[in-house]
Amino acid sequence: MRLDAHAHTTFSKPVSDYYVRWSLKESYSSPQDVYRRAKANEMDLVAVTDHDTIDGALEIAHHDDVIIGCEVTAFFADEGFPVHLGILDITEDQHREIQRLRHNVRELMPYLKYQGIFTTLNHVASSVTGPITANHILSLMPWMDGIETLNGALLPSQNRTATALAEAYGKSRVGGSDSHTLSRIGRTYLEAEATDRASFMDAVRNRRARVGGDHCSCFTLWSDIVRISACFFRDGITRFLRDPFDTRNQKLALMVLLGIPLMALALVGAPVYLMMEERFNHSLLFDLVAKQRSSAFELAGNQ
Repeated sequence: MRLDAHAHTTFSKPVSDYYVRWSLKESYSSPQDVYRRAKANEMDLVAVTDHDTIDGALEIAHHDDVIIGCEVTAFFADEGFPVHLGILDITEDQHREIQRLRHNVRELMPYLKYQGIFTTLNHVASSVTGPITANHILSLMPWMDGIETLNGALLPSQNRTATALAEAYGKSRVGGSDSHTLSRIGRTYLEAEATDRASFMDAVRNRRARVGGDHCSCFTLWSDIVRISACFFRDGITRFLRDPFDTRNQKLALMVLLGIPLMALALVGAPVYLMMEERFNHSLLFDLVAKQRSSAFELAGNQ
C-alpha cells in the first residue's frame, strides 16, 4: 500500500506573517481535490497534514482509506524556535491537546510518546522554519518515531542528510510530497506491505516501510511558484469582481497587480534559494558530525 504522508490543503494555517500580509494561502487545494488526485496517482491511503489543523482531514474522514494527520508547528519555548512535526493517525481529542501543548516542545513530546502517536521530524535539513541546529535535532531524537527522509520539496542532498539521521538513530523512514499544489500529490510516498490503515501504520512504526518517488528540482520549485501565484491571482480577481466595493477585496486586487512582477522576481530567485538551501544542508551536516564526534570523545574520556 502507498501513502503520500505529507500533503496540504486550503485549510493549512499560515506559518508566518508574510502570508497574512499578502493574503496568500498556504494552499488552494481542497481536501476533496487532494483525495481525488492522490487516488488518481495510485495512493491506496490518503493523508492530509495541514499546518496546525485537522479540519481539512475531517472533511474527507468518512472515507475508509483516510488517515487523519497534521503538521504541527512546535516551539522550543525558551528560544521561540519552531520545528515542524509530522503527526499521523490521531483523534480530534488528541489534536486539541497537541495544539494546547505545541508552544513548548518539551511538554508536547512526552504527551505524544505517552499516547503512542506516530511522530516524525519533517524537512529536517531545510531552513524553511528557521536555522535549526544539531542541538535542536539531537534533543528531539529520543522522542521521534520517524524522520522524513524523502520530502518532495527538498533537494536530494537534503534528503540524504535526513536518511543518514534515520539510519544513525534507528528511526522509521517517512516520505511525502509536502505538496501545496495538486500537481505533486502522490509523486513522493511511503510504501509498505499492508491490507488496511491499521496494518500499514504498524508496518511504518516497525520500520517495515520504504520511501519512493521524486525529490525537488529547480523546475519543481518554478512550477509550484507559478501554480500558487496563479491561484492567488484567480482568487483575488474573483473576489474583487464579486464585490468590487468591499475594501478588503480592493486591497487584494491591488496586491494581485503588485504580485505579478513579484512572481517574476520569485522565479528568478528560485535557483538562489536552492543554493542557499544546499549551503544550509552542508553546514547542518558538518554541525551534526561535530556533535557526534564531541559526544564520542566525551564517552571515551569517561571510560
